[in-house]
Amino acid sequence: MANNVSVFRMYLQEKDVYMEEGTNDDGTSFFRLEQRLKNGGSVVLAIGFDESEEIIDLYVFNVADIVDAYKRESTLKLINELNRDLRYSKFTLDDSGRVTSNYCMMFEDNFNPDVLMRQLVLALNCVEEVYPKFMKIVWS
Repeated sequence: MANNVSVFRMYLQEKDVYMEEGTNDDGTSFFRLEQRLKNGGSVVLAIGFDESEEIIDLYVFNVADIVDAYKRESTLKLINELNRDLRYSKFTLDDSGRVTSNYCMMFEDNFNPDVLMRQLVLALNCVEEVYPKFMKIVWS
């Protein structure tokens, strides 16, 4: 079994970056932190390692909260457009109206925490860019 979680933990310590570390109910590991957006919102960045620690999911939670059922269709249309146009981040809307961005990476014997962090920054930058589009729907 890979020890990518340990390598990532040491990387964070070396870079003096704090991310909360935790374990999911299924025993898999994750790291997360809250990040303020330039446009005023707040999101949660998360990195989840699967049981093999080779498949890693990057998430940006709390991109938007679409509570008005009448705005669901507009939100799904925007998500479809974004998922068609964007290369890395993919957006989803859950049943409770929360918009999340995610991206999956695979490292076999080539885990590189620096690449992982750069991808997380790309995911954050993507959310920064599209956040106003979601807020336009929320505030309309």
